[in-house]
Amino acid sequence: MTGQSLAPLAPGDLLVAATRLEPGERYPTGASAVRQLGADGRVKAEALTGGRGLVAGLALLDDGTLLVLDPQARQVARFAAGGARLADLDLGGHPFGSLVRLPAGDLLLGEHLCGTSGPFAGEGRVHRFSPGLAPRGTLATAWNGGVSGFLGVTHMALHPDGATLFHLSETGPIVYGHDVETDTRLGPLFTVTDPPAMLFGLAALPGGDLLVANGTGLLRLAGGRAGLRAVGRIPLPAAASGRPGWANVIVRPHGRGLFALDFLGGRLAELDAVTLEVRRLVDLGLPASLASLVEVP
Repeated sequence: MTGQSLAPLAPGDLLVAATRLEPGERYPTGASAVRQLGADGRVKAEALTGGRGLVAGLALLDDGTLLVLDPQARQVARFAAGGARLADLDLGGHPFGSLVRLPAGDLLLGEHLCGTSGPFAGEGRVHRFSPGLAPRGTLATAWNGGVSGFLGVTHMALHPDGATLFHLSETGPIVYGHDVETDTRLGPLFTVTDPPAMLFGLAALPGGDLLVANGTGLLRLAGGRAGLRAVGRIPLPAAASGRPGWANVIVRPHGRGLFALDFLGGRLAELDAVTLEVRRLVDLGLPASLASLVEVP
């Protein structure tokens, strides 16, 4: 079923990171791929991008184009809404791994890596592009490297005010804030202290609260650019291995709820939009690969 193209994208389809990992690597690395699931959960297609690394982010543009971001490969692969593979985007060879859209249509892409050399080299900056992907400048974002020291801006979420960007370096303890319009660092807005003191993916809820994955589940944070505080904890089902792998959270289109992603276990949890309780838990069979997901509206 693996090929170079996807099936035509349809409402309710899920596109998930599906890197084909190579055994024996120190860090998850392999042939970059994306898997397409129908609204019924069945696999419709799987496509390789030709890159070697780890797919970290997926995004849909307004015209239905799917972007597949692999920071290690310095690759931004593209698939048309009809499923056909398009030429890769040339955005300067930066290690992009995440994308958010500003209210006026501009796009922010985060440099996933901040190492000094080798496959994890990067500057940990956020780059701004026009809706047509013309460069508009670079934001002087903060980063802490995470436990490995080479992780930059790995995850981003935009406050409903359209100007406050929340971001973090996964496996690090800090959620940062940044004013997108003035390119001003707002400083560390939240620091987790509970062991193992690691944060992963984050998502902004319509009311302004944040959900942040912390391995065992999700933290709910309230506040804004003046600071964030934890106001709730959402535990998620433990893996049979006991390893805490909940590493991303995605807000579904049209307020249908949320998805939480177990990176280490390759499991997907569907959460209720109001109660945040787990409605459904699905094993996708993608351990150490399930870094990101996008749902077709």
